[in-house]
Amino acid sequence: MRNIRQLTLAKSSRDAILRWISVSLMVALAALYFSLPAFAQTKYIITDGDNVIVCMSTSTDPQVVIEQAGLELGESDTYTTEKADGVSQIYINRVQMISVYRDGEMSVVGSYGGTVADILASLDITLSPSDVLSCPLDAQTYDGMDIHIVKTETKTITYEEVVPFETTVYEDDSLPHGEETVLVEGANGQCRYTAQVIYEDGVEVSRQILSQQMLTKPVNATILRGVDRSVKEQEFSGHATYTQSSTTPPWEDPSVPTSTPTGGEVSDDDSQYIPGTDQVYSQLLYCSATAYTCQNRYGVTTPGTTFSGTPARVGAIAVDPNVIPLGSKLYIVSADGAYLYGYCVAEDTGGAIKGNTVDLYYDTYDECIQFGRRDVLVYVIE
Repeated sequence: MRNIRQLTLAKSSRDAILRWISVSLMVALAALYFSLPAFAQTKYIITDGDNVIVCMSTSTDPQVVIEQAGLELGESDTYTTEKADGVSQIYINRVQMISVYRDGEMSVVGSYGGTVADILASLDITLSPSDVLSCPLDAQTYDGMDIHIVKTETKTITYEEVVPFETTVYEDDSLPHGEETVLVEGANGQCRYTAQVIYEDGVEVSRQILSQQMLTKPVNATILRGVDRSVKEQEFSGHATYTQSSTTPPWEDPSVPTSTPTGGEVSDDDSQYIPGTDQVYSQLLYCSATAYTCQNRYGVTTPGTTFSGTPARVGAIAVDPNVIPLGSKLYIVSADGAYLYGYCVAEDTGGAIKGNTVDLYYDTYDECIQFGRRDVLVYVIE
């Protein structure tokens, strides 16, 4: 009996141990089963435009994974997912805000990518032949993009404009310093233009003149202005001045009054006098002057004859007979006062002497070179 009881107790103890081991094993397996998801991680590749991020996460929620990667989604941003080769892909679609300008108005469009043509289609915009697009239709859109649709128009117009006159001022030593005398009043002209004008959205952007017609030519003003003699003398000190060998006119019987007012003033009979002289003049011309000679650059002189048949010499000048008749008695000084040619007679002509142009004779080639071309005052004596 004693042995049977001991055997029964031993069996009961063994069964209890086996049950404890079985329960413990089941609990351990259950704990392991439920804890495996907490330790399992998935590889994610997140594409956000040009930015690509690779990360590991135990979460299966794409939005949580995006936040864990340090990215933020805007209110209108979206994402898509796919799984390939055991890797989870997350594609973020950022909304693009695009501005479209047309006819002075702006439209803002939200897009998740595409082309400019797609944007215009979404706004039901059809371009006309006169519309100019600021970017190609197949250009890819981007956030902050501006699309301008400019309406162009080309017109041919005719209009008139004022042509302002110019003012020429000559210094006159006979006038008090600072005083001016208007010899010729200036008058504006009028010109008619035909032009091709290009407009963009109603605003002129270019103009090309096709033709022009001068309706009224401008009349340039001519003014004499008094200068300070002391300044004038300092200004031209040391400059070469060419004068006649004698102040006597080259014609035989000059009409020189025996008693006249000071140079440049007007006498009781309204006669005008050449400044600095007692010589009366009837007309004042403003001309361009050149110089010529019968001497070549090597110093060899060949006697010449004027158009009037007289010997070429100092005091016999060439003129345009349509402006200054041949035989006219003249007195010439440069407009700046640096050169004084003095008394002379219009005896010669020349093919290049046209309009208000005179050609002054000098004895030497060097004198002609030094003179060059100058503006002169031509006083017509008779």
